[in-house]
Amino acid sequence: MFASEFDSGLENIPSKDREPDSSSEKDLSKPKNKQKFAKSKSEHEDKSYKPSLFRRNPDLPTFTFKHDVEPIKEPLFSEKSFSDCKELHPHMIANLEQTLNVTKLTAIQDHTIPVLQAGHDALIRSQTGSGKTLAYAIPIVEKLHHIRPKLTRQDGMKVMIVLPTRELAIQTYEWFVKLVKPFTWLVPGLLIGGEKRKSEKARLRKGITILIGTPGRLLDHAKNTKCVSFQYLEWLVIDEADRLLELGYEKDITSLLEILDNQVEQQRKTVLLSATLTKEVERLASLSLHNPVLVDVTNTDLEEINKAAMVIPDSLSQHYIVVPPKLRLVTLASILLDKCSKSTDEGKILVFMGTQSMVDYHTELFSTVLPDINFYKLHGKMTQVERTEVFKSFRSYENGVLLCSDVAARGLDLPQVDWIVQYNAPITASDYVHRVGRTARVGSKGFSLIFLAPHEINFISMLQDHRVKITEQKMETYLQNLATLNFAGDTEKRSMESAATTLQVRFETALNDQEPLLVSGCEAYVSWVRFYASYPKEMRNVFNFKELHLGHYAKSFALIHPPKAISGIGKPKNFKKTKNIERPYNKLSFNKDIPVKRKATSNKIDDNEFGSGLKFKRKKKEEDVV
Repeated sequence: MFASEFDSGLENIPSKDREPDSSSEKDLSKPKNKQKFAKSKSEHEDKSYKPSLFRRNPDLPTFTFKHDVEPIKEPLFSEKSFSDCKELHPHMIANLEQTLNVTKLTAIQDHTIPVLQAGHDALIRSQTGSGKTLAYAIPIVEKLHHIRPKLTRQDGMKVMIVLPTRELAIQTYEWFVKLVKPFTWLVPGLLIGGEKRKSEKARLRKGITILIGTPGRLLDHAKNTKCVSFQYLEWLVIDEADRLLELGYEKDITSLLEILDNQVEQQRKTVLLSATLTKEVERLASLSLHNPVLVDVTNTDLEEINKAAMVIPDSLSQHYIVVPPKLRLVTLASILLDKCSKSTDEGKILVFMGTQSMVDYHTELFSTVLPDINFYKLHGKMTQVERTEVFKSFRSYENGVLLCSDVAARGLDLPQVDWIVQYNAPITASDYVHRVGRTARVGSKGFSLIFLAPHEINFISMLQDHRVKITEQKMETYLQNLATLNFAGDTEKRSMESAATTLQVRFETALNDQEPLLVSGCEAYVSWVRFYASYPKEMRNVFNFKELHLGHYAKSFALIHPPKAISGIGKPKNFKKTKNIERPYNKLSFNKDIPVKRKATSNKIDDNEFGSGLKFKRKKKEEDVV
């Protein structure tokens, strides 16, 4: 549809009818555009300036369901309580009730605990939020504390647990710390990236009974730390196996398995857990498991689950909302204002975004314009100290909004998360399931909402094919609620259009007044363009890059510049070239006294923490080859 990736799509609209916003394309290299930019700047500083959010938007389609969707139902709770489990130590039962406030078994725990206590390898599949961590942690701790004479640090490592993300590793470590409270001679330990190896080596030398960590750091110590020995290892747990493979850890896990096979003196017991049983997971199971028992509580044929159907908790109410590109930002803001004003009913919200730059930018933007809401951010490029602090703070507070990348999509148990908002659609349908699985955990109620552009409506059909039941919510519902809210004490009665326009102007003014925020917004926009272009081939019939109106999407980042100009804002080389041209983005021009943090440029296709990290090399031309 467009000649290049930054075309605005307005070639056929007469120039006099074009909007004075980012929808219009201009050539920066021509001197005549100096006056146009100055005009755009003066219009923005003029209090009477109102962006046209409700004109020239695409029609909103109505999705017609082919048939009634019947989701797969998986029982969550068992009829048994832990007090009925005579094989568990009384101290374990009392600790579960007093420390963890757990009295009743979930179905997956009821099926898994006897299998592991019998000493079998196990391949466990269960829906998100069903208590899989306790399903393997309880029988492992039970086995260890019964060993006589009692284990000491000098007896070496007995258990190793491999997890895909740092946050999930920290969470699992905390579970084990609570579980071994009555059995103080059992010592859990944690190895994750972002910490000094010297301090980790010191902990390993002291002795750890249960070692929990991420694949890269575990493999690093297995190869390079002399005090690490797996000679007496009895249990290996690989949790979220499907996610580990998606992140490209198959080689690391295979290398780790080879080291274990060479060092472990006795037959170890291995547990593999996954929400989906893909071919890759089955191949990993064949390499790591010995005569495993398959544990699954659903009555549905597993082959059907593997091919199409997704298992989602019954207590999760799923919704979608179709929003024109220009209205995305104000609609998201109105949803957050609406939900956070009802803090007694809906305490916490997770907002998933496609890239780390988007998370950084929107957190800063919302914190500036919506100061009454507590905003947090979480993504893979934050330091480990920052990630841990945010993770723990958000869990401890009763309300707030966490803007995050897919680093928070797997396994995390964040209490009282009521709403999951997917501002950018996921790369795959399975990622959708794991995102919404951060709410409605262990039987609690939860809600999810996914943003879709009009041309992306067929994603609903894709979810329907996976037996996901989802209903529509209207954009107007939230924008009308926005009209009833006052902005910074403004008691003026407004229409829906006026309220949305007022909020949009406040976002744009924030960028106009803060140059670092403007640069961050431009980086976020460029990263989103790259992200959208990186959807896999099987998803491009829904998320088609050629269908994008990049000018309208620039408006959703509160940018008033033409798309071709956005990629150059904040880059010193362009400032030199346009030294004498009045720039449209800030009346302060480029002030060297204002520190501007810019991320290093990258050749990666997408801007999220799950990229390969490999730099693409330019292919040599024939004339370059000697």
